[in-house]
Amino acid sequence: MQLVEISQDQTEEVCHVLDEIFGHIRSVQEEVSKLNFRAMEQINDLIFDSGIEVDEESFVALQHQDILTQQLSAISELSQSLQKHLQNYEDYETLESKFLSALEIARAKKEAYRGKAF
Repeated sequence: MQLVEISQDQTEEVCHVLDEIFGHIRSVQEEVSKLNFRAMEQINDLIFDSGIEVDEESFVALQHQDILTQQLSAISELSQSLQKHLQNYEDYETLESKFLSALEIARAKKEAYRGKAF
């Protein structure tokens, strides 16, 4: 991959756009998390109120919904971390290093929960 020289102004513009993108991702994630949480509450209320006995398959489905909530939270954390690094931009190499570090943390969190779902 060949890197192209860009001016400081262009770099700042790109960082601003990326900051906006990560903010949008976080906003969508938060909305989906709220919907997921409300759905979990409603399902739990239905089970409790009706006295339904939960079979193993349904229990696993509820666990998957919990994992979904945790993964959405991890996405939000990654977006916030990347935004913070963009706002404290020093130079390309430092930004790249911080982004890669944040990505590794996110990948580790994904793998930590992936085993429980699959």
